Amino acid sequence: MDFKRKCGVKVFVSTCSMQINMPANQATLNRLEVVLARLETVAVKLGIDSPAKRGHVQSSADILSLVERLEAAADKIEQQSSGGVGSGKIVEFYDEFLGGKLKTFFKLSDELGGDVKSQVDLVKKLFQAQREFLGKASSTKMPPNDKIAAMIQPTVQLRQEVEAFRDRNRKSQFFNHLSAVSEGTEALLWVGAPGKPDIFVRDRKDGAVFFTNRVLKDFKQNPKHAEWAHSYIAALVELQRYCKEFHPIGVSWAAE
Repeated sequence: MDFKRKCGVKVFVSTCSMQINMPANQATLNRLEVVLARLETVAVKLGIDSPAKRGHVQSSADILSLVERLEAAADKIEQQSSGGVGSGKIVEFYDEFLGGKLKTFFKLSDELGGDVKSQVDLVKKLFQAQREFLGKASSTKMPPNDKIAAMIQPTVQLRQEVEAFRDRNRKSQFFNHLSAVSEGTEALLWVGAPGKPDIFVRDRKDGAVFFTNRVLKDFKQNPKHAEWAHSYIAALVELQRYCKEFHPIGVSWAAE
């Protein structure tokens, strides 16, 4: 540790290059080693790097090496969360997602027509709004929280419209369809939710399954409705996979 005097006031100065002269508490060093091991394990799971060779901390040089390794692991994980792997391709692969099971779901919704088509027309706009957000994120450094909130507002607004459509049509013969869509589209709020996006999407998908099961029961004589229900859940599963691969710990913003 070191103190410098500035205008008569002691100021604490900490740098990685400082010479460590006082003995460190071994228990604390052991805890740091454990933290480092956890960070390096996360880095490996994210495909960032292989773990550095570990050794027992005994000297001042060992302590400095430990600090450098901690900083390196933290830097790699921060890079991953702010862009890192795949940030330049997040829109390209989102487009692949849009052209998969979701496209089939949209087609079947158009064929069912009525309230289902009307609600899913809003859903199409919702996914497009999310695509536009991801396009901005892929070329933008992570902004302050208030700016992020403004960027995801179109997604939030359209999601509310999808839910409001369901609420206005409670007497519809397709109410379970509308409820499944409403519950499932909450998954698109992963862009502003805490925690891991793929887990957030998975939980909302499970909520949609409750209502698609009712659709399967109520329309078991009509295979078109069964295909519609299965395609919707399959689309949410694909969204979950997309988030897990390209946004493992949050929205992948452009690298610094």
